[in-house]
Amino acid sequence: MDNLQPSRINGGNSSTGRKASDFYPTPPEATVALLKFLSLPTQAHIWEPACGEGHMVDVMEAMGYTVTGTDIQRGYDFLTSPLVDCDWIITNPPFRMAEQFVRRCAEHKKPFALLLKSQFWNAAKRYKLFLEITPTRILPLTWRPDFTGKGQAMMDMAWCVWDLAPRDTTYFLPLRKPSTEEMEMLEGMK
Repeated sequence: MDNLQPSRINGGNSSTGRKASDFYPTPPEATVALLKFLSLPTQAHIWEPACGEGHMVDVMEAMGYTVTGTDIQRGYDFLTSPLVDCDWIITNPPFRMAEQFVRRCAEHKKPFALLLKSQFWNAAKRYKLFLEITPTRILPLTWRPDFTGKGQAMMDMAWCVWDLAPRDTTYFLPLRKPSTEEMEMLEGMK
């Protein structure tokens, strides 16, 4: 085993390094699983503030939602720009900026869901964040999404949801991977 192998197993940097701007498109099944779980009304307006090339936006629109996609590469910096009118904020933030995204989403006072590494909360430095901005649900994916498209899915991921309902408990519920039939139906809706 080379020196980088343990890092790769844990979802760390590979021997080729990280992509610019942490651009790793979200596989469609991760977005479908979350939206099926949330069961938002179809008139819900979703803001995807780290949309990259629009992979999640396309899935959300195919599921019938109105979506506004913004991205720093498109000239809109989520961390410094004003709120886009929306009902929910749903995104896969750049991993290295996940904590800043949690804090910025909370400032907007809208319900939000972020796709984070499963071990995101397993750090002493994030304990304070968890207490300050406690998620209402942590929804680990029961599969490893392939962010590279090369069949090298190596990271465990979880949707963390803040629905702004007053609670003193964070619920933990694993999400199952959408079936092939569910994904084909989505393709037919485009």
